[in-house]
Amino acid sequence: MNVVETVEAYCRQHSLFQPGETILIACSGGPDSLALLDILARLRPDYNLRLAVCYVHHGIRDAADEEVRFVRQEAEKRACPFICRRTDVPALAAQERASLEAVGRRERYRLLREEKGRLGAAAIAVAHHQDDQAETVLLHLLRGSGLAGLGAMRPQAGDVVRPLLGITRGEIDAYVKERNLTPRHDETNDSVQFTRNRIRLELLPALRQYNPSVVGDLNRLAQIAQAEDDCMAQWASRLYEAHVRPCPGGAGVEKKWFLSQPAALQRRLVRLLCRNATGTERDIPFHYVETIRELACKGAGKQFQTGSVTAYTTKAGLCVVVSQGVKGRRRKKK
Repeated sequence: MNVVETVEAYCRQHSLFQPGETILIACSGGPDSLALLDILARLRPDYNLRLAVCYVHHGIRDAADEEVRFVRQEAEKRACPFICRRTDVPALAAQERASLEAVGRRERYRLLREEKGRLGAAAIAVAHHQDDQAETVLLHLLRGSGLAGLGAMRPQAGDVVRPLLGITRGEIDAYVKERNLTPRHDETNDSVQFTRNRIRLELLPALRQYNPSVVGDLNRLAQIAQAEDDCMAQWASRLYEAHVRPCPGGAGVEKKWFLSQPAALQRRLVRLLCRNATGTERDIPFHYVETIRELACKGAGKQFQTGSVTAYTTKAGLCVVVSQGVKGRRRKKK
């Protein structure tokens, strides 16, 4: 199969598009996103898709002004409406004392979702591919992630679809050359200031010396982790529904039963209890989870409090509730 056929088969396998949908394409003018635009334009008749293109100007690079013009022209060549959204990432990063990388990603998706809503689009298409997936697996591995992190990026995550996740950067470069496309180069991709860039420019080339097929193998690891994470999540959810009971401000579980479960399920149940109390698991790192698990081995009256949740024991139970003073958080039952 050629690249377009491979992408079409991948989209069909994962049901990324439905006939007649509007898809917003995130395009920066680089080789990956330009190839995405060109491929989806060629696939448009097969799905009767309506395509729109959005460039997010982060306010970081002077060259972005020319890229806006370039992407507009490429969109118009393919009869796609074009939108440019602007934000000042350096100012926001300085104000929040956060990294350009993190703020840029957040702002990009915020603006893309605003345009998606305005257009009534079904999804946002981004140009992540197998090399990006390998980098993401390594990034999460270095951070000590669990199964969910090793699963890295999914073909579809909420309103984001990744049609190119079944092909490599090499295949994209060959496609760009074959189609005589003239993508723009973002010089920030060459900077080792950013962690992901260091992984791409330094770590992956080093790993290829040990395993030339490392990109494909890391992608396979992601697929395995995704499937096993889904299985464990479903298992934990069923146990949660069967054994967790509400208590004031949160929910609880019988300690004896909880301790009879494998450690992996205990950890997931703790996270579900935290989500029930606060609506999120983001503020519950691994060491908090372990501390809450350890409470189940103790008698009544023991307590552990974080900024968002409080876990405590009764004679027979382990309860997790929203911490006093936490406002504006919506509790929801799993």
